[in-house]
Amino acid sequence: MDILNLFDHPALRMWFAQSAVLFFLISGFALLAVGLTLVLNSAAALRFFECMNRWVSMRRATRPLEIARDTQSLVQRHRYLIAAFVVAAGVFAISGLLTQYDARAAVRLLGLESQRPVLALWLVDSARWLLIAGNALGIVVGLVLAFAPGLISRMEARGGDWYSERRVVKGADAMNTGLDAQVAARPRAAGIIIIVMALLLIGAFGLLLPAVF
Repeated sequence: MDILNLFDHPALRMWFAQSAVLFFLISGFALLAVGLTLVLNSAAALRFFECMNRWVSMRRATRPLEIARDTQSLVQRHRYLIAAFVVAAGVFAISGLLTQYDARAAVRLLGLESQRPVLALWLVDSARWLLIAGNALGIVVGLVLAFAPGLISRMEARGGDWYSERRVVKGADAMNTGLDAQVAARPRAAGIIIIVMALLLIGAFGLLLPAVF
């Protein structure tokens, strides 16, 4: 079965529907339990919330990924070997794409049989020529690396800018407990609201349960 046609299978769609209904139904019962606990035993519920509130910093976990690493010296030291590998790989790929390419086999591989034949062949041929152009560019880069390393260095100096995602999302990782404070201030009112939402969730997805099972 083609991976692209897998999501059109009725059994898989039914499995997704059943999983979604069960997920939201179970979530509704969990919310109902939380709401009832807030109304009947607010102190225990708030202690449970306090135990569950743990801050996990993604900034600390992803910090090693944000460190800029310069590989220019390594590339320049082994530039002939790298250039030979890049050129050989490009020549091999282009020769295969020009002499051994089967468009109909590519259509079957990508699961495009359901498309119109003209469109399917156009898509795989476009992909083929894009690959040929990309490998040709790789051959040029390999030759420049071998015989004009200074040009590669200047290109890297102009295009090798470092952009830090940590700076962009700074502050988004901060722990926000404003809602917890409001629940702690009015636990029974929050519990009633949660109970109403849980009952609506249980009712809505409970009605869908017979339709998917």
